[in-house]
Amino acid sequence: SPAFYGALQAIERFKLKAIAIATDPQHGIDLDALHQALNDYPIKACWLMTNFHNPLGCTLSWDNKQRLVAMLEKYGVGLVEDDVYGELYAGLQRPLPAKALDKKGMVLHCSSFSKNLMAGFRIGWVAAGHHAKNIQRLQLMSTLSASAPMQLAIAEYLATSSYDSHLRRLRKALEQRKYAALQSLQRHLPYDVNLYPSRGGYFLWLELPPGLSSTALYWQALEKGISIAPGKMFTAGDKYDRHFRLNVSYEWDERCEQSVKVLAALIQQQIKAMHKTKI
Repeated sequence: SPAFYGALQAIERFKLKAIAIATDPQHGIDLDALHQALNDYPIKACWLMTNFHNPLGCTLSWDNKQRLVAMLEKYGVGLVEDDVYGELYAGLQRPLPAKALDKKGMVLHCSSFSKNLMAGFRIGWVAAGHHAKNIQRLQLMSTLSASAPMQLAIAEYLATSSYDSHLRRLRKALEQRKYAALQSLQRHLPYDVNLYPSRGGYFLWLELPPGLSSTALYWQALEKGISIAPGKMFTAGDKYDRHFRLNVSYEWDERCEQSVKVLAALIQQQIKAMHKTKI
């Protein structure tokens, strides 16, 4: 917690019981809290994003990935590792997933081509370890299969060197756009708004000062034609109402710069209104 809202919707749709584990925007999931939950509850599986978490953007360190996999193996708990942003790293080396440490086939390593190739493809994959046959059976029972022509087209494209070239260009562009967005936010936002930059992916997580509401900011910004993702989207309660996520994957231009200025002005208005209320 916070977690991608699509996962929360899936949990609700399938009427599953979930335990929310606190996650830090810089260091990732609280492994001590997870260990306590494993002791206290009959947990069957964990769903985690170990690389470029959505919405926080954080990546678990290699040491913490080792500790995570060892802990789940000890308790016999499977890990559904959502790694859809893993290819969108900044720098020279891709952070390895927890799957690289999996010796017992307990990690279901999942990803998609919708984030790094084309959203409209809606094609993903899973390296499911010893769960593979069950996954195939469930796939046949639910959607039968994704589009065969689309799968063949992607397979043919992957067999060339074009995909690697495309990823290099995409990673460079996303890194530049995130940097430009970060610079703009630091120039215009009030000093007491916290920014949590990350090396990879294309989200930024922001924290408003105490007393402010990202939900209120969302509606105010939407009236100005600006969209943010308020923190309440990523949790079942109100814990993250001071936080919001920004998508900075778009080419940075003057329109984006102006949008940041408008956001900054709206936040200042909230701060002034809060101070008047206190007086």
